[in-house]
Amino acid sequence: MPKRSHTQETPADWRPTQAVPEPILNTPYEEPTRHWIYRDGFPDRINGRRPASYWYTSKKLGTRQQDLLAEEERDELELVNRLRVDVKRWREAKYRGASTVTRDLLLYWTGKDRSRQMFFCQIEAVETVIYLLELGIPGRLTATGYKTFEVDQALLTNLLAGKRPPFAAEGDTNWPRLVDPSENADDVPLRRLGCKMATGSGKTAVMAMLITWAFLNRARNTASTHFPNGIVICAPNLTVKERLQVLRPEHPWNSYDYFDLVPNKYRDYLATGKILIMNWHALALKNEHREGGDTYRVVQKGVESVDAFTKDRLGELVERLPVLVLNDEAHHCWRPNLASSSEEALKALTKEEKDRFKEEQEEARVWLAGLDRINNCGLNGRTEDGRLRPGVLACVDLSATPFYLANSGH
Repeated sequence: MPKRSHTQETPADWRPTQAVPEPILNTPYEEPTRHWIYRDGFPDRINGRRPASYWYTSKKLGTRQQDLLAEEERDELELVNRLRVDVKRWREAKYRGASTVTRDLLLYWTGKDRSRQMFFCQIEAVETVIYLLELGIPGRLTATGYKTFEVDQALLTNLLAGKRPPFAAEGDTNWPRLVDPSENADDVPLRRLGCKMATGSGKTAVMAMLITWAFLNRARNTASTHFPNGIVICAPNLTVKERLQVLRPEHPWNSYDYFDLVPNKYRDYLATGKILIMNWHALALKNEHREGGDTYRVVQKGVESVDAFTKDRLGELVERLPVLVLNDEAHHCWRPNLASSSEEALKALTKEEKDRFKEEQEEARVWLAGLDRINNCGLNGRTEDGRLRPGVLACVDLSATPFYLANSGH
């Protein structure tokens, strides 16, 4: 704590904040069973898992001493907590209702005799995404054998339609949803599932597990589009793109061997899928006046059509639509709220901060607009009632900080 001058008065509401005596209460390989909370500035150890929440600051930092992670400044993430209950029950039922391949994989990854144990947060992230993609979104929750759910089929239908869930507060415009609609009302909205995972908790391993689940299931169910055999991995920069090369099965240090993710009887199935790893810059539209690497004033090729864009960016993965998209460091991929002006917020920024925000906004715009085009291409055909089949099965967003920027308008 900084030393106080003899002329500085202690605020009337100042209280000391005591550090917790035992910071680590749980093993990373099992579901947490204890956590700390602060009461009146002092830590209190609580039995049970901490509910999924986020903390916010209602007063400007530095104006007064505040409780660390004050309980009155905590907002629970109800959808996450509801899903935790359903997924835990599904886990305890040995993944009843899932495919044989899925059950084999999840039991293999959670085996206690493994030489390399997976973190519980990795397992739960994978379980939740698989539960939604294999059972929830296709309308197969009853295959679990249960009749009641914390997140039932009707609620999932609403979330996939972007409708307000019954537990959202009246007037709240940022209720949880499983889709990210574009400003074009005619577009098929992107399905987006987010995994909030702390830095160092192993997001790359989670991506490798999802790829394994997808490719092995598709190899056993070749006619099913619920299991993709084409996966696009989007990175925020070249450094991350290079780090993600370990997700290629042919890489000498690939994650599948390193984490022992593929049972021997399924080893050959991993090679049946295709992976494309790209930087977000690849999702930008091409210059209308550019040809053969040079730019000309007289060349006017026109704006790329949605289908031409998709064929060019995906290459041979076009034959594998719909693809699964994995967005790494996905807090760079956000959609500005065009209905809400951020001019007032921008006024308070310095020139450097404004320039940085504009760069972030352009990155987010290009990234999402590119995924919107792939999702709305006509290359995956139409349903019997004439609706466009999406080109993206779902986007799985992974980030340690999945929050909107202050100036995004959300």
